[in-house]
Amino acid sequence: MITGVVSIVGRPNVGKSTLFNRLTGTRNAIVDDRAGITRDRIYGVVTDDNETDSFLLVDTGGFETKGAMYQPFRENLVWKQTQAAISESDVVILMFDGKTGVHPHDKDLVNYLKKEGKEVIYVVNKLDHPEHKDKALEFYELGISEYQVISASHGMGVGDLVEIIEEKLKTLSQERNQALGKFLNKYQPDGDTNKITRIALVGRPNVGKSSILNRIIGEERSIVSDVAGTTRDPIDSYFAYNGKPYLIVDTAGIRRKSKINEKIESLTVMKSLQAIENADVVILVISATEPLSDQDARLASVAIEQYKPLLILVNKWDLVEDKDSTSADKFKQDIYDSIQDKKYVPIHFISCLTNQRVFKTMSIVESLVEQYEKRVSTSSLNELLKRIVQEHTPALIRARTKRVKFYFATQVRTAPPTIVIKCNFADELQESYKRYMKNRIQEEAGFSSIPVRIIFRAKADELPEE
Repeated sequence: MITGVVSIVGRPNVGKSTLFNRLTGTRNAIVDDRAGITRDRIYGVVTDDNETDSFLLVDTGGFETKGAMYQPFRENLVWKQTQAAISESDVVILMFDGKTGVHPHDKDLVNYLKKEGKEVIYVVNKLDHPEHKDKALEFYELGISEYQVISASHGMGVGDLVEIIEEKLKTLSQERNQALGKFLNKYQPDGDTNKITRIALVGRPNVGKSSILNRIIGEERSIVSDVAGTTRDPIDSYFAYNGKPYLIVDTAGIRRKSKINEKIESLTVMKSLQAIENADVVILVISATEPLSDQDARLASVAIEQYKPLLILVNKWDLVEDKDSTSADKFKQDIYDSIQDKKYVPIHFISCLTNQRVFKTMSIVESLVEQYEKRVSTSSLNELLKRIVQEHTPALIRARTKRVKFYFATQVRTAPPTIVIKCNFADELQESYKRYMKNRIQEEAGFSSIPVRIIFRAKADELPEE
């Protein structure tokens, strides 16, 4: 059971993401020596040793000022995300940098949190050895009565910090716990978490992924800016659609490999590709104002090669001038030409700016999930197999002067749907005939919009285990 919400705030590069990763036991927050890496709110769960109680932990961007040029936004969007995290938190960890000492912005944050009336735990980080504790004494000048000394990178003092957090959360009133219910359900849906459908939002920078996320879940969960590459960490957001739980991950824009010159860019690419691998459905967002790039086509291929249901969202359709009744079909055909004619992939045209057709996105996703988890009976598959072969028999295998004989077909797993077809000469069946059978099975077995894995096996081969 989640007992409360805890956020970590502080100036840039004081170690917030390092502490987040250590407490959650993940690497969800990108850690780098450069200031200003984290921008959005990053959520994780910290569970106690008995695995009975846990709390929601929120990593935030560094406290931004007008002079901090590492955040290239016209308005203070990072601080808005931090304010949102503070407002929804029961306990706030205000982290200081013990190596650099007291900074004027530390005082600003102390005063802000006092004004908000939040329960605050003051933490002095980066003091790696016990003999360095005296260096933390100067933080008393901020007007705080006590603080905890830790080293997030080495784990020193982190266990004691967790105990203090848990003690403070235990003092929450029953009324507050009830008020938390609606909020917490967004991040801890009821039921088996393995049944949560995972959606990955991928695409190049500045195509509108974060805007789409915010539209779908109905809140400003990700920073939206016209600055390319705004999102860096993958942003996890739970929500419900038609009574079913979903987890949607807004990933950083994937650039061309030749443009990945910095460590931070290569980390975001790796995390985006991991999001595809872990997803049940992949949404590739492209811009209607630009033709499908080679990079977009490669992202689509990555999803298809992993047998992931793929939806291509064409955003900014409102910006296309001189559209007529054939414009969408022409745009679709150009996309299909670039992804090796995979015409089963659904393409949906939207405008996040005008909210045009965005609401239909989740109904398409729901349909893809139904196909992804669909199981067809063996009898139905064998009736289909018989019909396919009767309508178009395979060519003669010249080396054997025989035709391939098909014995039976069976679905051995779902997600992705995997069908094994037993025949006598599996290794010698023509590739063109395999494609024909695969297309017919997709169309007629209820998998018309997703990739299906078809395995041809010789009769003596064992069936793969689900």
